[in-house]
Amino acid sequence: MSTLTRRHLVGSIALLAVVSALAACGNNGAGTADGKVTLTFWSHTHPPMVELNKKLVAEYEKQHTNVKVQYETIPNDQFGTKMLTSLSNGSGPDIINMDDSALRGEYLPKKLLAPIDPEGFGAKSVDEIRAKYNEGTLDGASADGQLYGVPSEFNATAFVINTKHFKDAGLDPAKPPATWDDVTTYGKKLVAAGHEQAFSFNYLHSGWYTQQLQTLLNQTGGEIADPKTLKEAVTSPEAVKALQIWAKLATGPDKVHDPNASSRDATSPFSDLATGRQSMAVVYPWSMEQIRQSNPDTYKELQVVPLPQVDPAKPVNRWYAYYWAVNVASKQQPEAWKFISFMADNHERWIADVDFIQPVKGWETSAAAKELPALDVWAGAYANGAFDTVVPHYAEIQDAVTEMVNDAVFNGVAPEEAAKKAADQIQRSLDS
Repeated sequence: MSTLTRRHLVGSIALLAVVSALAACGNNGAGTADGKVTLTFWSHTHPPMVELNKKLVAEYEKQHTNVKVQYETIPNDQFGTKMLTSLSNGSGPDIINMDDSALRGEYLPKKLLAPIDPEGFGAKSVDEIRAKYNEGTLDGASADGQLYGVPSEFNATAFVINTKHFKDAGLDPAKPPATWDDVTTYGKKLVAAGHEQAFSFNYLHSGWYTQQLQTLLNQTGGEIADPKTLKEAVTSPEAVKALQIWAKLATGPDKVHDPNASSRDATSPFSDLATGRQSMAVVYPWSMEQIRQSNPDTYKELQVVPLPQVDPAKPVNRWYAYYWAVNVASKQQPEAWKFISFMADNHERWIADVDFIQPVKGWETSAAAKELPALDVWAGAYANGAFDTVVPHYAEIQDAVTEMVNDAVFNGVAPEEAAKKAADQIQRSLDS
């Protein structure tokens, strides 16, 4: 779907909602005269998360016999569009689980979410809730001094190597790549040893494209757009450098994988790594648990190490988070926040069962965290991380970023030219 088409679709549906919003909202989260409450809750698909969501929903319903939670998962490649469209037309679920880029780029500017209700958390104020979390970690769901959600998962970025593949190539797993140039050097040796998908980014959907480019942008000092001036920034030398790093790993004489051979399964985004086809990858805490459950033999060969850097002397990592939040059109907001409070109170189970880290103060000293593999690597990644820079109309801009990367990786376009082409599309979105 083109970017303009996407916006026209959302805009058209939103216009219809002006006429019938209240009627539409009444179909969701409805209570009844006998006090029964039905909450609707949507998430993306991540099997370990879905399993724990179902367990917690069952436990909540058992504890609150007047509440029914209708939990629905949306395929990952449809999730962003379906969720945004539904909330834009005044319908959608009572409770959403959405990433910080989408919240800051679309949901909060469009006022699609309800401010957090401290009573639902048994708190006297929002500040009391804020005090439970590490500084800065709620910024992904904050706007204009208000808080709109709490994190279901808070991710830093690390790297993983297949130690068997390293030994096959005569590489020492105790000396993992420290820079992206090292990734190229090591990758060529891995390819020569028969591991042709030595390192690959994931070519899934616009969200994945953008977050991976942002990982590089954070290190080169680049941005997709300047949030203050609302001017495109992908043509800056720093941003082009990030795209060049990506393109070099996928094209030309130094390429260390075939992007056309990469798996495109968004439900299992690390399937190439999990099945032993891929030797190195950028990973998050949750991805390791998914691999452990799906491919335990390969998991034993993997080693989590710090993320390669452009400048190892000044390491920069990337944060991203998903938040539970409440649809502003929900008629069951108090009950929705109580359910979210229950989900958030189980933060040790989220670590133990899913490797989802929720950044409550002292999380790293909890019993569950002490069992988390590579805790020292993850703690280091959290210490020097930062959220992405997000600007309005972010869904459209993510589409432009995807096209830019595809031009540089698949279509033989020089990174500088690919960036110039994307810049026009990004600026049109920012100016609209």
